[in-house]
Amino acid sequence: MKNFKIAALPLAIAGLALSNQAFAGTQACFEIFKGADNAAVTDAVFDTVYTNASCIAEANRGGATGVDLQPTLEARIAYELTKDYDIDFDTTDGVNTDTHIVYIPTTDIPSGTLISMTLSGATFKGNNDIIHLVQDNDLGNLGNTAFDAVASTDGAVDGENTITFLTKAGVTITAGTRLVLSKLASGADASELVPVSINIKNTECADPTTQKYVTLQATSAKTDGGNGYNIQGGVSAIQNVADISPQFVTFYNNSNIDDAQVNAESSNNNGGAITARTQFVYDATVTAGDKLTRNAYQVINKAVFINKKDELDDNFALDADDVLETKFVTTSDAGATVFAGIYDTQDKGGNGALTNGIDVDSDGTSLFAVLSTDYGTAPVSDTSAQALFADLSNDTGAEEAAAQTALTGTSVTDIYTNDANYDYNETYYVLENTVPASATEYGVMNFNYMHTPEHTLKFNDANLLDHCAQKPTLHEVGVNGAVLKVPYTYDNGNTWVRITNEHNEEAEITLDIFDENSNQKNSVNVGKVAEHASVVLYADELIEKAKAAGYMGTGTRHTMTFTVTAPSNTVHGVSVQKIPGGVDRVLPVLDQNDWTQ
Repeated sequence: MKNFKIAALPLAIAGLALSNQAFAGTQACFEIFKGADNAAVTDAVFDTVYTNASCIAEANRGGATGVDLQPTLEARIAYELTKDYDIDFDTTDGVNTDTHIVYIPTTDIPSGTLISMTLSGATFKGNNDIIHLVQDNDLGNLGNTAFDAVASTDGAVDGENTITFLTKAGVTITAGTRLVLSKLASGADASELVPVSINIKNTECADPTTQKYVTLQATSAKTDGGNGYNIQGGVSAIQNVADISPQFVTFYNNSNIDDAQVNAESSNNNGGAITARTQFVYDATVTAGDKLTRNAYQVINKAVFINKKDELDDNFALDADDVLETKFVTTSDAGATVFAGIYDTQDKGGNGALTNGIDVDSDGTSLFAVLSTDYGTAPVSDTSAQALFADLSNDTGAEEAAAQTALTGTSVTDIYTNDANYDYNETYYVLENTVPASATEYGVMNFNYMHTPEHTLKFNDANLLDHCAQKPTLHEVGVNGAVLKVPYTYDNGNTWVRITNEHNEEAEITLDIFDENSNQKNSVNVGKVAEHASVVLYADELIEKAKAAGYMGTGTRHTMTFTVTAPSNTVHGVSVQKIPGGVDRVLPVLDQNDWTQ
């Protein structure tokens, strides 16, 4: 009897001859290959039959062999691009990177079988309305590298997310055959395989944690033109094909609110005389840790901006008109001389000084932004996105490396997988007290508020998806003392306030005052209270001191707020009005103590 080589048999007969080498499988598998143009899938891989009855778990995959599968190398696309975006997997990176989808049934698939596949997160587009499942013509023999279609789509393809392949007459697809989804039905070798194309339409804005996937699943494989039985070994689990995640990350890992205290005393941390509430409390020594987060006139929040462009196959460059649109808002008034600013460099090894200011409004003249207490009416600052995301060398290598390591994920689906592939820039958002125009001293600051700017990364190109509005809390500002508020007092000697200090140190007292006609004066020094002692302050005398300091109050009723430089739980107050008849009226004094009566 004459011996025939399988390589010499027609495709249909060769498939039947090999089929007795396999057995009924439990599921179909997918492999996603990504690599250089015309080289992502090699002839050796294309020619190799997978002999397992089930799929190797993703975490255990080592490479495409007869008993193993290729680890998934999905396409990685910037989410911002996907408003209405065509992706040709023949040029995944827009130049020359191929992404191939390989389907592997683990059971023989007879002719006339309908194989349905569903794409999630995208639709097929740009495939000339037909896709082929192609296989190597001579499985197991590298001498013949040509390929042909063993199944082609039946029905519409482009614009659809579910497509159906019909296996060709006279063809049995051998279990374990690696079938490539290709626009081209035949070719001389694997280099001529042509990957498919898709379209992605996302409508939601992006935020730093947004992550979506394009997935593919073989949902059925029914014999006899779809009228027979479903082949279990032709049905797959859901397979990731493309990872869609934001290219730009704003305020990365902003979990630590930088808190500070306004100094309500008349001397600063160096022991020098100051006007109360014109400086922050800070450690003046150069080696102090808080030199990086606060100094006499600045409260500093390190804000990290990341551009993942080299982590993504398909990315884009920022335009000169792309901006971080920001409303600088505080929960209450910070004071007329307190502004928001952004710096790009800090002297971490020295005194913590900030340099290289970034214009908050991209006009070349706006180093500071006005603070508001209302998002609805706050002015909008357009800060250059290019400036914020610049990968500058002024960030220390150790800090950058540590931050990038923190970004690295252990999951294969984590949006950060290669810590060498980021443009990483540390910026410094500050609240800064200033000297008013035509003045010689810093202004008086308010306290007990949070700085929660609302920002949105917006792109000049209408085809890009803007980021969602975010409201990170950057700063929380308190005061180094207790606050007592007397809702109303009368301008006469019959109204007084008694303040008690239980602390073991003497405390200073400053006064904020306003009348019923919106006249106001803040931080008037009105005296001291000794340790474990009390002091009585008469309303008319307090008003005289305030007017001597510039208060323009009118009328007889005034609201007073006292700041006492002692721990809040050690300071208590009472307000009294003496009225005719010998009966004193005790008025409420509001405080911020956390004890309850």
